[in-house]
Amino acid sequence: MLTADQIDSFKQNGFLILRGVIEPVIIDIWRRSFWESVDADPNNRATWNKKPPVSNFKLQHEDASLSQHPQIAAAIKQLGGGKFFGDSGPPLVHWPTGCDAWTPPKWGHVDAYPPSFWFPFMLAATAYAYDVEPMGGAFTYWPKSHHSTHQRFLAAPEMIDGRWAREPGFDWGGPNEFTSLAPHPPQEFVARAGDVKG
Repeated sequence: MLTADQIDSFKQNGFLILRGVIEPVIIDIWRRSFWESVDADPNNRATWNKKPPVSNFKLQHEDASLSQHPQIAAAIKQLGGGKFFGDSGPPLVHWPTGCDAWTPPKWGHVDAYPPSFWFPFMLAATAYAYDVEPMGGAFTYWPKSHHSTHQRFLAAPEMIDGRWAREPGFDWGGPNEFTSLAPHPPQEFVARAGDVKG
């Protein structure tokens, strides 16, 4: 169960980081399943960048998915009042780039997937199978951007159904108003294997 302080922090900042939640045995399943799916050797970097994005990922044990983890499932239920359901997708891969400096991205996105189906209220969680150091391929988040996004939808409530993504000129991979309105610059989610950010 999340504490009252954790829930308040989530509401204020738009994210919550839970350290060391995922057990080593689960992390090992993630790692073995990933390398098997991409048919690459974790000890041979020459095999890494030749692999396409993960499209055929399959966990060796389905009950090892992030959304099925008891502590994560409990947090989803607690934060969503029982109105969210958990699901897990394939891993997203950030291969090391060898860059000497981190360049913050100029764009981001609000989690949503129109027009085939629409989930306007989502709680996304990210966990790492390996430790990620600064400039090591971390995922990015915009602290407190949920406040500016909320104001955007209060000003145009009809947009909550996802039609903003069908506006002329909108580009999922380019700058958009949600990140441009964010009150704080983007940050790297630097974490250890087993840490979870929701």
